[in-house]
Parts: sequence; structure tokens; C-alpha cells
Amino acid sequence: SSFIERALENLDQKDVEKYRVSVEILLKLLDNVIGEPKNLKYRTIRLENKTIKDKLLVLGGMKDLLVALGFEEDKGCLTLSTKVLVGSLKKHRAAIQHSLEMMVMQSAASSSKYQRPVFRKLRKVQLSDGQSVVRGANPFLRGIENRAHLVMSYEDEELQEFGRKCIPIEKLKLQTQEKLRLIQKAIIAGTWKEAEPTFMDLLLVEFTEWFKCSFFTWINQIPCKVCQQSTGNTTVSSKDGIRVEELHCCATVTQFPRYEDVATLLITRTGRCGECANCFTFLCRCLGYDARYVVATFDHVWTEVYSHTQKRWIHVDPSDSVVDAPLMYQHGWKRNVDYVIAHSRDDIQDVTWRYCNDHSQLLRRRQRCSEDELLRVILKIRDKKQKASSQVRRKFLAKRTLGELIELMVCREPSEDELKGRSSGSLAWRQSRGEQQSNVFFVFSATETDIEMKQFNLRYSCSSDKYEKYIKSPQEIVVRETFESWNSCQYASQNIFRKVEHDWKMTYLARTEDTNEASIEWRFDFTAQDLKIASIFINFESKIYENGRISLLFMNENGEIVRDVQKLRNSRKFVVKAVLSGGKGDIAWQHTQLFRQELKCPRYPFEICINFF
Repeated sequence: SSFIERALENLDQKDVEKYRVSVEILLKLLDNVIGEPKNLKYRTIRLENKTIKDKLLVLGGMKDLLVALGFEEDKGCLTLSTKVLVGSLKKHRAAIQHSLEMMVMQSAASSSKYQRPVFRKLRKVQLSDGQSVVRGANPFLRGIENRAHLVMSYEDEELQEFGRKCIPIEKLKLQTQEKLRLIQKAIIAGTWKEAEPTFMDLLLVEFTEWFKCSFFTWINQIPCKVCQQSTGNTTVSSKDGIRVEELHCCATVTQFPRYEDVATLLITRTGRCGECANCFTFLCRCLGYDARYVVATFDHVWTEVYSHTQKRWIHVDPSDSVVDAPLMYQHGWKRNVDYVIAHSRDDIQDVTWRYCNDHSQLLRRRQRCSEDELLRVILKIRDKKQKASSQVRRKFLAKRTLGELIELMVCREPSEDELKGRSSGSLAWRQSRGEQQSNVFFVFSATETDIEMKQFNLRYSCSSDKYEKYIKSPQEIVVRETFESWNSCQYASQNIFRKVEHDWKMTYLARTEDTNEASIEWRFDFTAQDLKIASIFINFESKIYENGRISLLFMNENGEIVRDVQKLRNSRKFVVKAVLSGGKGDIAWQHTQLFRQELKCPRYPFEICINFF
């Protein structure tokens, strides 16, 4: 291990991009061996391979690291000895991964524009004038005042510019436009019974899902940087005013700093609900939403976004990708709600009443301070925040606050989904989670290279959410084309989405919640090139639980349904279709899963290989 640590330290780190590319290739090679330890092909690296020569070994010290890992050079190849145990490789891989993450993070943090402390210029709005509005040392009231300061950093224009660069806004807008188009078609057909949502309200749903699935990584327990387990002893320390959780395991200390600085979180993109809501609320501000950071005393944090169309604040929990289900904490999570305070750039509000529908019980639980004292602190902070606002803005805020106070006085019954503790379907949010018909009408065909090589090869990884078309030879596989996202190459689907379980670090395609059946199909057509299938291999991995059912069907060029893939021989076109149904209880939708795999798994659970006559 010390030999490998020295080899890691000796890697050339002058060019960060070259370092990143080289180490990522090494990690992929190790993943292949770990995934299939008995496959000798994965244990051999040909030194004359262009990728190996130009991208892996071009990094100074990389060959020494390979030797330290157990690779031996012979006849133009580096071969990993079969004596090297998979368990050892996993530990070494974790150390290499950690080294890469630290290198990238340090590189990003050392950027002159965004290094900590992040900004030298003054914020547009300064809350603090050196005078506290809290009399005495009440920790609850002090905490409210501290959070009021935190959200002021969201208004820095340079930081917002950096934040916008982190968001694939054009892609999200296109997805939103497609959802809106489907809703408009449903309205015309008479199947959509609610009001048509606005573009910005629907964009919020797409943005929330992207943030949880693609941007932010949830950390429940600290994984040891050596063994990746969380079984050691945990302590808490403080460094430069930042709370640091430390896991003592494998004779090392793995640190997890609990950053509050949103500029740092844009780089680390990891944490729990506090970091998650902090980062999400800021990015909402980057998109132009009026957003506020919401803190509850039952140890949870989330966001509220104001809808100008609906003239109300919408609850958004980015930790769970939940939109508009405020009563889920009381009824679904069974939490005793007592105080919920919302903070924004020019306002502060006690919104507890939105999150509890038993106001008499709620009043009895509120014992942290008197109601008069809390109101005085809120009004003082609000006055400070709005001191620099224009008269027009202050009038708007006063009118909005009055409307919200009237809304907060109303008690309502929880929806069925709030009782279950998950997203409500009360608005157009159902379009992103409920009954969905998605028709891309994508059809695979043969390229000139496919015709020349008399083969067609396609594979899909749910962990990377990518399709790859490739050509294979006895020596290597060459990827010719890549398609992002599971639904980019489908012909049609109904009630299918890609589920990411950040706590279990797993991902798969599943039915959308509360649907009884789902389907997805892919189409292949080689008639234009007059290519007939000589042989075909399909790997289609799935998991079922309880009484879930998955049917895999094939349709040949004559429109006949066949269940044996070999009956597609001599066809020039065919369809692959999966139908998901069954399951038990409230989570029946999770009992049928396609392509389930770990988030960092290098395998391809869906693959089609065709040879032509």
C-alpha cells in the first residue's frame, strides 16, 4: 500500500486535464477487472493501443503506478497478475478515486475568481450593520438572524454568473417545452382537466429533477476513503470556523466538511439537506426565480419558489425532488412541526402554518420563545432587508405578504401523496411523475461502417445514462457514436422514468409512481440497406420483486410477436418491447426494474449485437 501511495504522489500533476483523463482511464480499467476478475482480456493492456499510449501512459509516473498495482510488462503488453486479489484492487481503486477528486476539487477551488473566501467585492445588499436585532442569548432567535445573513450571498452577480454556467438551461428548456406541448395536446383532447401550467412553473419541475439526479450528491454516512465502508468511529471538529465530521477507519481519517458557503458547494456538490437546499435555492435565484431558504426546527431544510401565475409560494424539497407537498412532513414523515422560517433576499416569514394543518396543537408545541418576541425579531429583520428596496418593491412585498398570511390561516386536508410522504399530484407536477406518453419515434439504422463490417452493435449503461454504438474486432471495441439519456433512442414509452437511489447508490428504469403498467420500445430498420440478420444476441437485464412482472417481446418484419430472439433471423427490421406491471402496495412501481446497476458500475445491462449476411 505504501508503494502505491508513493506512486500516486509521484504522478505528474502539472496539467490537471491530462491528469484527470489519464486517471479516469485507469479507473475504468480497474472497474473492468473488478467487474469480471476472471476475464483475462480485461487484465491485459496493449502498449501500442492509441488510447493507452496517448491518454493513459502520457502522464508522467502512470506506468510506475501500474507496476505498483501488479501489472507486469511482457511482449508489448502490461498484464495484471491473477495473484492480485479483487479486494486489494477495490481498496487501491478507492484511494486513486479519492486522489482524483481531491485534485479536481483543489484545482477548481484555486481558481482566482472563485477561491475561498470567494468574493472581494461587496454584495448588492448588506444586511449586517453590526447591530443584532435579538435581545438576549436565545439560541433559536440567534439562529434565525444568522440564517437571514446566509441568503444575502445569493445576490452576488458574479456568483450568479458562475452558477448559471453550472445549469444545462437550454436542455432543460427543451424538455420543458416538450412537456408543455404534450399537456396542450391533452387539453385539446379533453384528457387534461387542470389549468394549463406556465413555462416557468413547469421548468421548475424539470430543474428540480435535474438537480437531484445529475448535479448534487447526497451523503448519508461518510464512506472511508480506503474501504468505502462507514463502520468506523465518527468525531466532530472545527477547522477555520467550519464544522468537520471525521470518520476514523483503516488507520486513516476521512473528513466531511459541512460547508455553508454556496460558492464552495457549487464545486463540492455534496452534502445533506442543509447543503442541498442552500445550493438549490441559490441556483433558483440564478434562473430568476424569487426563492427562499426554508429552515425547520425538526432538523430539515428545503426551498420555496414564488409562482407569479398562481400568486403563491410553492414548496420544493430538492433532497427528495418533491414539489408542492407541504403537509408531507407532518403526515408522511410524522414530524412534530413547531417552527418553519423562510428566508429570502428582501423578506423573512414564519411559514409554519403551511406545513401543519392542526393549528391548535401547533400553538401548544411552540415553546422556544414567546410569539410576540418572534414577531418582533421577524419584523426587525424584514425592515433591515427592505431598507434599500424601492418604494414600488416594498409595496409589492407588503401586498404579497398580506396575501400569504391569509393563505396561511386556512387549514386543508392532506392529499393522498402527502400522507405517503412523497410528491403531490395536485398541480401540473403530475406531468413529470404520473401518466406519461413519450414518443420520440427514433429508429436505428445501419451506417456505412456497419455495412462494411457487416455488424451492428448497441449498448446502454443506466449508470452513465448513455447509449453507445460500437464496432468490435478481436483486438478492441471502438465506440463510433454516443447518445445521451435513456429516452433519446427509444421509439415510444409510457410511464417510464430513470430512478436514481442516491442512498443505495443504484439506478434503473422503472414505472412512474402510482401507475399500473408501463412500456418502452426500441425499433431497428435495415431495409434501406437490404441487410438481413444472420445472427443476433441480446442482453436485457431486469429485476422483479414481490409479484412484479416484466414481459420482453420481439416483433419481426412481418409484424409477428415472437419471444425467442433467434426467430428474428432473416428479418430486416424488428422491434424490442418491454412491458412492466404488477407489484404490491404503495411501492408496486419499484417492483419492476430495467437495467438496475450501481451508479459507478462500468457494465452495460442492455446490449444488442447483430451480424448481417
